[in-house]
Amino acid sequence: MNNLESMRCLSIFLLIFISAQARAGSPLTLLQGLQSSALLVQDSQGQILYEKNPDVKLTPASAVKLLTALIALQHWGASHRFNTEFYLDRPNNILVVKGLGDPFLVSEEIDLIVKRITSHGIKVLYGVSADTGFFAGNINISGQGCSHNPYDAALSALAANFNTVQVNVTGRGVLSAEQQTPLTPLARQLAKNLGPGIQRINLGSQARAPKYFIELLVAKLRAAGVAVRPQQAALKPGGSPELLFIHANSRTLAEVVAAMLKYSNNFIANQLFLLLGADKSGAPATIQKARQAFIAFIQSELQWRDYQLFDGAGLSRKNRLSARQLVEVVARFSKYRALMPRQNERIVAKSGTLSGVSAYAGYLYRDSSWLRFALIINQPVEHGFRERLARHLLQHSW
Repeated sequence: MNNLESMRCLSIFLLIFISAQARAGSPLTLLQGLQSSALLVQDSQGQILYEKNPDVKLTPASAVKLLTALIALQHWGASHRFNTEFYLDRPNNILVVKGLGDPFLVSEEIDLIVKRITSHGIKVLYGVSADTGFFAGNINISGQGCSHNPYDAALSALAANFNTVQVNVTGRGVLSAEQQTPLTPLARQLAKNLGPGIQRINLGSQARAPKYFIELLVAKLRAAGVAVRPQQAALKPGGSPELLFIHANSRTLAEVVAAMLKYSNNFIANQLFLLLGADKSGAPATIQKARQAFIAFIQSELQWRDYQLFDGAGLSRKNRLSARQLVEVVARFSKYRALMPRQNERIVAKSGTLSGVSAYAGYLYRDSSWLRFALIINQPVEHGFRERLARHLLQHSW
C-alpha cells in the first residue's frame, strides 16, 4: 500500500471513528441502547414530543418524593405548620413533650421552644418526659438500611435534627460539629467508635430518638438558666398534665418540602408519608395507614391502575412507577415548581439514585414554555448521564 492509499484509509477510518463517537455521544442514542430505561417528554399542553417505554414500570428511587410532596401539599396546603405539644405536670414539676411527627425540629427550632418554656416563668424542672405514642413502635420502612448514614435514619414521633448527630472526632476527644447543637451523652456514646474527622450519623434505633431530643432540650434549657435535675430512666409524669403551649414550626410545609427535595432528605419524606396516614386514619401512625392514604389519593386524583409504592422517599426497590405516571405528577406539581431543585435556569428537576437506578423528573424551559419530562433507568449508566440528557433535550429537534 502506497502513501496515498494509506492516507485515504486513515481518512476513512477517522471519519468512521468520529461519526461513531458522535452517535455514541448523543444521550438519546445511548438511551435507546439501554434496555431497562424509559423517557417521556411532553409540551405544556400534554402533547408527546418524545417517548420510549413510557408505560413500563420501573424503580423510580427518590423521584417518588415528588409524589409525596404533591400529596402533602394538596392535603395540608403550602402554609401548614407541624406542631409539637408541651405539657406541665405541676404536682411533680415535670415537663412532658408530646411528639406529633414534626419532621423539622432542628436545633434552631428547639431554641424557639426554650424561649416559649422560659416565657412561662419556669425556673426549675424535676424532669422532662416524652410522649411518642403518636407513632407506632418498630416502624420498618421498606428499603431502609442499618448503616450509620443519615439517609437510613429511623422515623419517630419526636426527633431532633432528622434523628442524626454531627460530631467532630479529634485528638482531644469528641466535639459537636455544629455551634447550635450541644454535645449530649448519647451523641458522645454514638461517636466513640468513629474515626477522626467531622461526620454526620443517624441515631440508629427508633427508641433513641426521644432520648436524644430530651437530652438536647435539657442542655438548651440549662444554658437558658432553667435548673433541670439529672434525667431518671424511670421518670413518668403523674396525673393529667396541663397543656402549656403548642409549638408550631417556624417553617411552613412549602419550606419543608423545598428542603426535602433539595437535599433529597429521606427522613422528611417518610415522616410526611406516615403523617398523611395518621391524619387520614388516626394515630398511631403506621406504614399500612400511610400506604392507604397514598392509595386513596392516587385512586381519586390520578386514577392509576398499575403501580407499587411502599414508602414515601423512594428507598424501596419494590416501588414501581412508569415515566408516564411520573409526568402526570410533574404536570400537577407545576404550581409548586419553585420548590424544586434547579440544575440551571432552564432545568428544574428532582433526581433519584440507587445502585443501578438513575431517575430524573421535572421541567425544561424551552421555546418560552415549560416542557415536562420523566426519565427512569434501571441499569448502570455513567455519572452525570441524566443531567447531560436533560441538557440535550433543550437543544433536540423533535
